[in-house]
Amino acid sequence: MIEKVRKNGTFEEICFGQKQDPCQSVFRKAMSTFHALKKSRQDSGLEDVNVGVTLHDHIAGMPTARKTGSPTPDSLWLKSDNAWLQEIDASTLAPVGVCTQQKLHPELKGTLAAAHMRTDPVTGDYFNYNLEFGRQATYRFFKVSASTGKTEILATVRGIRAAYLHSFIITEKYLVFCIYSAYYAIGGVKILWTKNIVDAIDYDPNEKNKWLVIDRHHSKGLVAIFESDPFFAFHCVNAWDEPSATEEGKTDITLDISTYENLDILKRFWYENMKATSPSALNYAGPEHAGRARPSLHRYRLPAIGTSTIPVPSASAKASKAAELVFAAPKALGVELPTFNPTLACKPSRYIYGVTDRDNSVFFDGLAKFDTQTQTSKLWIRHAQSPGEPIFVADPDGKGEGEGMEDAGVVLSVVLDGKAGRSYLLCLDAGSFEEVGRVEMEGVVGFGFHGHFVPQKRV
Repeated sequence: MIEKVRKNGTFEEICFGQKQDPCQSVFRKAMSTFHALKKSRQDSGLEDVNVGVTLHDHIAGMPTARKTGSPTPDSLWLKSDNAWLQEIDASTLAPVGVCTQQKLHPELKGTLAAAHMRTDPVTGDYFNYNLEFGRQATYRFFKVSASTGKTEILATVRGIRAAYLHSFIITEKYLVFCIYSAYYAIGGVKILWTKNIVDAIDYDPNEKNKWLVIDRHHSKGLVAIFESDPFFAFHCVNAWDEPSATEEGKTDITLDISTYENLDILKRFWYENMKATSPSALNYAGPEHAGRARPSLHRYRLPAIGTSTIPVPSASAKASKAAELVFAAPKALGVELPTFNPTLACKPSRYIYGVTDRDNSVFFDGLAKFDTQTQTSKLWIRHAQSPGEPIFVADPDGKGEGEGMEDAGVVLSVVLDGKAGRSYLLCLDAGSFEEVGRVEMEGVVGFGFHGHFVPQKRV
């Protein structure tokens, strides 16, 4: 894809945040141009597909994206916020196939999905959603069985505006989707004009967020709807079920999420706002503006969830329950690109690791380990060092759970050394958060969003 842009000097496909030429977007209908007939996406070069925000390990039950053959244990999958999936070789990272969610199920014909698909830590079942634009938006929430490879539509919901959802959360019993007050303008039609997602999203600070709870196991579909004050978020962290504290026989869900008070974070990452010498960067930095685009970790409880199906039309009505805010950590302790010990997925977890924005630069300027019990943080901050997403790797000799064991492991991050002009792989002890080693690189590793640790035996 990069070579295609270099050759043509432009990137005309719809993407997440790249600005388009206003003459092309506003006045294109009055311009005459010639376009060669394009092949379908499946028939085009695999390198041309703009899929690469998240990386997922081999997914049991997932059909191959290759034109022929079957998935292998050496397959990794790339995802973005669209409905495309790209299969790559784990050893060479070369693309080997591409497909849409419609290959999983014919009803998954929408164009958007979550970049962060979820897998059950026990069964390996894979979950995501599919968003179809139309006179009213259609959300389809689905599961791919690891044992059979069959895809099941768990719930279909209409009557809620189409919103941008980068991630969601699962528990042992449920899927939880927060429908933020960040909506696609004109029902998604604006994307065709702006040619990017960021400029096509509107934010309504007076519209409450809706939380949809969907049954995973008993074909009950939508079983609860909650409301909370509006916020925007990219990343959920972890969630778990507990017996209800207020109603016997029902379930409470506790979850952690990294939130923003508006959409300023989307505009902060325009190039001109990240360049330290740019005047517009000061709109998002310094004592007066630093809080505009900084995250805050929130913990919510969704109380007393039953087992009865909610009729889908009621999804557009006012929710009968409120999501309870357990705590909101100060922005000074906020983290983005959050992660935790993956052996505790769908179980109570205490520590959250992420990148921090302490207003020391115009980009992420440190790493943090946030303790949800004490609401304090351990920090790794070095002058002119810009870290990427932290990856938690559990100690293979530890159980990875229980008091004193949750943080048994290491945290890996690719860091840009702004003084040396090259990158290095940093390794921190996950418990003490002190450096235990680093691997220096000869050049710069470009910043991405998300990584994934794959054991050596897999590659």
